[in-house]
Amino acid sequence: MTILVPESDSTHTAENIALRTETACLKLTPDEFRSVQEISTANGVTRGEWMRDVVLCAVQTGKAGLAVDLTLNEIVDVQLLLMNVLRPIATGQPLTAAAFDSIVTEVHKMKKTVARKLAQEEK
Repeated sequence: MTILVPESDSTHTAENIALRTETACLKLTPDEFRSVQEISTANGVTRGEWMRDVVLCAVQTGKAGLAVDLTLNEIVDVQLLLMNVLRPIATGQPLTAAAFDSIVTEVHKMKKTVARKLAQEEK
C-alpha cells in the first residue's frame, strides 16, 4: 500500500490535462535538449510533462520564498538572542531585566538585516 503519492501524480488525470489550455515555450541548446530528454525518459514521463513539473515546482518555490524569508528571520532572531543572552551568563555577569529587554529590542531591530546578509551569502 502506498502511503505517499507524489503530488505530480494527481495533476496527470485526464480531467486536469483537458483543462490545460495555455502554452509556454522555451528555446534550448542541443545539449540542453538532450539533457531534458534523457532525464524525462529516465523519470518515465514525456518531455513536456517533466518540464511542466519542473516549472510548477519553481513557481511553488517562488511562492514559498516569503515563508522561507520569515522563517529565516525568526531563526536569526533566536540565534542572536541566544548569543547575546548566553554570553553574560557564561561569563558570570548579571543579566538584569532591563538588560534583557534591551537585548530583545536590539535583536528585533537587527534580525532582518542579518537574515538578508545570510541569504545573500548563500547565493
